[in-house]
Amino acid sequence: MAIRCYVPTTLTALRSPLTDVRAVAPDAQGRSLRGEEFESAEFDAMCIAAALAANAVFDPAETQTGIEAAPERRVIVAYDAPESSPTETLTEGFDLISLGDVDMTRVASFHLDEDVVWDEAVQLAEESGPSAAEDRLGASDLLWYDSSELEQLLGDAD
Repeated sequence: MAIRCYVPTTLTALRSPLTDVRAVAPDAQGRSLRGEEFESAEFDAMCIAAALAANAVFDPAETQTGIEAAPERRVIVAYDAPESSPTETLTEGFDLISLGDVDMTRVASFHLDEDVVWDEAVQLAEESGPSAAEDRLGASDLLWYDSSELEQLLGDAD
């Protein structure tokens, strides 16, 4: 049986194989839930991954030339990790799963911000700092894309 987990990453990172990443999943007790309780635990895991991705993309980053880099668009990858994947506790009720590589055939879906929401967050980061951008993203829903839509998503990002 697989563990549905959520990989925080970026569209740029998806252009190459994902290796040595960590994903968020409900812990063993959460994975044993059923019905709405299970769906709630899954949703919370995705939200945690989304917050981690927002934090990572809005951390002050500098390129090798010393010019501040534009934030890369965040993506949450819903992934079915092998049950044998190593885990460690992230916080009560949730684990971090270490993945040596992500087998793209095991990806269930991708979750991205709406264009307008992303643009607003980038502008807020420039004007008011990373926390304002992260708060804006945290207050919005992510759009769902089927795993078969990756090429389209990467093409739209150009």
